[in-house]
Amino acid sequence: MTEADRESSGTDPKPRRARKVDAQAYDPACLRFSEMLAHGLGSSGRAWLDAVRAGDDRDDTGLAARALIRVEERDIRRQRNIEAIFSLAMTMLEIDTSAEGHVDPDWCVRFIEAAADCGDRAGQEMWAALLALEAEECGTVPQVTFRVMGTLNRSMIRWIAILAKFRINNFLVRLSDEFFGARELTGDCILLLEEYGLLRTNRDLSKVFSSQKADSFSTNLLYADKVVRVSHDDPGADLTLPCYRLSDAGTALVRAAGRLSRVEADLEYLLEIVKLVESQGYTVAQADILARTSETVVAKHSPFCELRTLKR
Repeated sequence: MTEADRESSGTDPKPRRARKVDAQAYDPACLRFSEMLAHGLGSSGRAWLDAVRAGDDRDDTGLAARALIRVEERDIRRQRNIEAIFSLAMTMLEIDTSAEGHVDPDWCVRFIEAAADCGDRAGQEMWAALLALEAEECGTVPQVTFRVMGTLNRSMIRWIAILAKFRINNFLVRLSDEFFGARELTGDCILLLEEYGLLRTNRDLSKVFSSQKADSFSTNLLYADKVVRVSHDDPGADLTLPCYRLSDAGTALVRAAGRLSRVEADLEYLLEIVKLVESQGYTVAQADILARTSETVVAKHSPFCELRTLKR
């Protein structure tokens, strides 16, 4: 069998050397590939790549040394990342919280394992906000959040920040596609948020609210810096709102994003909710939140004033 025959039949016992490529012929994809390898394999990866480019890919003598260098550099990088996250979290803590709870050691270990690989600044800020939330109220951030957070890029983090503008507890009131589309939450974006596990997948979900009083219907919705009080003369009334439900991980991440951007109420969103509620025969009043005891408890608010939309 000739050498050409052996090559064509795949029986050539000699491993084929990498083709030497002129460095000047590299296009942007090759340069990005080189950068990806450097990030993935560390400084020793560049020397190995240079050897491969030169056609010398058989040297196993330095394999163990390269592996040790890569692991050491990875651990240093991860340590640097986690220290940056903890430093950011310290600046975010709200020290006047009174919630009780006990630190879960397993949560801490898994948080560090998941967060340590994040070197992106926007991602580190999100991890830090999650850490601050858990420090303030143990059990706020479920561990499933770590898996979801680990899949997010900057675009997804930006969309989470948009969700934070409309969050009421663990849901968003579902308005028209035009309303959310004008705010970058298009139908495709909603589907992507569902795919990543931030929103629950059933888009037809609604939320039913029972009265918090016995003699008439009254319920309070906490939205950003507002208390929205919905009332009806019938104590047996049940308020039903169409909604996008946040998953447990989505709720924690949207809360973290809200911590970073200090969300204030979107008045157009609030007025659209008023229209929706008025169409069911309810009245709406709102007050400013002046102080909170926790995420769900308002310690102090301004006097309520009624909200009405103009009838056309």
